[in-house]
Amino acid sequence: MSPMPEAHPFSEPFGFLPPPSPPYGVVVAGGDLDEPALVAETARLVAGASLCIAADGGLRLLRAASLWPHLLAGDFDTLTAAEVEAARAAGVEVRRVPPAKDFTDTELALDLARQRLGPAPLYLVGGVGDRVDHTLTNLLMAARWVAGGHALRVLAAPAHVAPLVGPGEVRFQGRPGQVVSLVPLTPRMTGVSTEGLVYPLADATLAWGTAYTVSNALAGTEGAFRARTGLGLVILQRRH
Repeated sequence: MSPMPEAHPFSEPFGFLPPPSPPYGVVVAGGDLDEPALVAETARLVAGASLCIAADGGLRLLRAASLWPHLLAGDFDTLTAAEVEAARAAGVEVRRVPPAKDFTDTELALDLARQRLGPAPLYLVGGVGDRVDHTLTNLLMAARWVAGGHALRVLAAPAHVAPLVGPGEVRFQGRPGQVVSLVPLTPRMTGVSTEGLVYPLADATLAWGTAYTVSNALAGTEGAFRARTGLGLVILQRRH
């Protein structure tokens, strides 16, 4: 990887708290990667990472930031042969797998990161785009990882996403009025409360598939969702 100056990865500031501190790993996937703020965030995040893995087309986001990953993994149905060879020539470790497989490139990259970093937190950059199946799979995969005791957050062009597992909380920062939602993933989430949001909630029970906690907003610059039981996704919108 090209050297980058150390900096806070959220320039607004924007994102989940606490901010990343080494050791942590970064997996860069495909998806909607043309947001300039996401390119800048990725560069700052990668600067402090112990390991950076590009999952196939995620290499293009890193190259937009003039960076190379430590490892490039996937079936390379998105990248050209020239892009793969350029990475190899730059000293990037390349792990190619057959296109006919029972896992996605993103899942492969996350598994490789876990094998190499153990319990260190992971940040998944991208993975959200016009492929609805891939988007849903990546977000649910993130929730499954966190429910299994691993630390993982998603940084995408439209939003940052953090799974919330009860008992626990997810804290975040942004600007007043910034939209934040909690989407339940289990039949029930209990003891759901908020801090620092425009529409307060205390000890609520949420049902799977309801929109009760969609489109809340920061009252100031910091806030939180808490839950006693259940699993959900906290989604902090970038653009609204």
